[in-house]
Amino acid sequence: MKRFCLIMIGCFLWITSSSVAFSSDKKAQLIFPEISVTSEQEFKCPIILDQVPNLAGIKLALTYDKNVLTYVKSEKTKITASLMHIVNDKHPGKLVIVMAGARGVPVMNQSVMDLYFKVNKTIPKAFDTQFKVIDIQLMSDSLKELAYETHLSPVHIQALQLSESKDTVSEIKKTKQTVSKTSVSEKQDITQNVSKTSTANGKSVTPQKAQNAQKQ
Repeated sequence: MKRFCLIMIGCFLWITSSSVAFSSDKKAQLIFPEISVTSEQEFKCPIILDQVPNLAGIKLALTYDKNVLTYVKSEKTKITASLMHIVNDKHPGKLVIVMAGARGVPVMNQSVMDLYFKVNKTIPKAFDTQFKVIDIQLMSDSLKELAYETHLSPVHIQALQLSESKDTVSEIKKTKQTVSKTSVSEKQDITQNVSKTSTANGKSVTPQKAQNAQKQ
């Protein structure tokens, strides 16, 4: 019986130590989700963290194509409301984000900050652009640096549809034609009215005189 108890205790300790070792091998996940936008559109890019049981600080430096995207603003999320933050955007094409707090917060597949960008020009052809992480540090409230992995998906920028451009040009032409016809019709009506009025008064008015009267 004693031997059986010792075996059970040994198995329990082995299972516990194995599970602790497995959990300690889990790395934090930094995720930039896949995004699809159109030309000149403003969009939100969430900074998502996963498998972080105790986040008390983060330093993240990233770059983006300043010829394509313009940084607009950043917003903390509900999960990181207790953390102080600074965003350095002095250099277009680069952002440095620092967040810190006295107590850590668990983050499981949640956005810790939302970044807002705008596609700053009309794109004739669809293509992809991507954020690049050049530095990252994740800290727990015990000042222990956390291991991490990054998963950075691209931003798909859709081109302006040619059909939309043709429709716009067609609408402009139709508007111009309508305005032109309306103007000609109004001139003819005014000329006829002036001619009728002058004839009624015993005067003959030529079309040229009617036009001059219209101008006056």
